[in-house]
Amino acid sequence: MQIENEKKYRIKNEYTFKKIISKSFQKSLIFQWYDENGVRTRLEKKDIEEIWTLNIKKELEKGIREEEEKLLNSKEVNLDKLKSQRMVIKNRYLLNSDPEIIVDEILNPNNCIKYKKALSKIKYLLEIEEKSKKVDLDKFLRSFLEELYNDLEDLTYQDGYNNSDFAGEHNCDLYNIIKGINE
Repeated sequence: MQIENEKKYRIKNEYTFKKIISKSFQKSLIFQWYDENGVRTRLEKKDIEEIWTLNIKKELEKGIREEEEKLLNSKEVNLDKLKSQRMVIKNRYLLNSDPEIIVDEILNPNNCIKYKKALSKIKYLLEIEEKSKKVDLDKFLRSFLEELYNDLEDLTYQDGYNNSDFAGEHNCDLYNIIKGINE
């Protein structure tokens, strides 16, 4: 198990979102499902690579979580079982590796997901997480983003902004969505 130290922010508008992601060097498409116990199954698609993982997170205190993750073989994944689990679909942009800075753009293709929060409240989320370096996360982010930092809202100590909190019931055609990303 590893301990995560992270801060979470909402990007207030599309203009700032586009300026921030222009700093990214990697983009991936992510599908996440959550079972009734909060266990997350994730499919991450980077170019032609597909990575399936199973993940359990436990919040120790706001901004500090314990995490356990394991890789899955795609043959281990039961798509029929995932149909009944709450879901999030997002584009993820990687801006910095250490500390890790990512931006998630929450998606809702064909309005097939009933997110627990209005999409306008969760559309553009930014996270910064310690990796090997111990740093003041907020100070690092302020320096990294410069004036764009002013268009962020700190959500770190607010409830309801973890993906598992706002993941929604869905009627998405998983076979076609996943088939579509493979083409």
